[in-house]
Amino acid sequence: MSPAGNGSRRGSWRIHSAPYFTERHQLFVIIAIGESLIAMAAGATDHPIGVPLLAAGVLGVAAAAGLWWLYFDVVSLLVEHQLAETRGRARLSLAVNAYGYAHFPIAAGIVLTALGVEGVVAYADSGKGLGGFYAGVLCGGAATYLVGLLLFGRISAGLWGPFRLAALCLLVAWLPAAVVLPPLAGLSGVVVLLAAVAVCETWWYAELRRSVRPEQGSNTPV
Repeated sequence: MSPAGNGSRRGSWRIHSAPYFTERHQLFVIIAIGESLIAMAAGATDHPIGVPLLAAGVLGVAAAAGLWWLYFDVVSLLVEHQLAETRGRARLSLAVNAYGYAHFPIAAGIVLTALGVEGVVAYADSGKGLGGFYAGVLCGGAATYLVGLLLFGRISAGLWGPFRLAALCLLVAWLPAAVVLPPLAGLSGVVVLLAAVAVCETWWYAELRRSVRPEQGSNTPV
């Protein structure tokens, strides 16, 4: 998993550097989101460049940016500080739960959302509805990602994230509409929800963000 030492959870396994440990997982999320952009480009293969395709590309990048923002804005910083503050078995338990179990739905959500965006790009100019499969993986992927973030924040920082929970419910409600709407409209709804969460949390967690970010440069391996 990372620079943790030897042994098992019940043995001598240790996390010697909390910043290094969290950075490895953050890089994994960045790579996964980057791969989603590559998948989006794959969906454009053999399609003529036009307004629908360009619009789908812009929306796909916006969706990837939304996923990135929701992970890296506040929660990942809080979790890193929490991991640095804990010691012994408490640190190990936090690492396993937050960066093990909670990251499974985060990774799965990125992959599924990328598949949905790929479908939108591929059928952007079809004039038909997005369909059950691509609408399901698009909305379901974003919802799964939010579930992972909710678990990540709750396990490590005691945060439920009310805006994320509301967006999760709205994504589920948006699914039937995304099935019958044109692909660009279905993706637009997902992007709007992700953007709304980002805007709301930027305002809601402004003070918390200011209290956390100045300390980033002073972190030392512990």
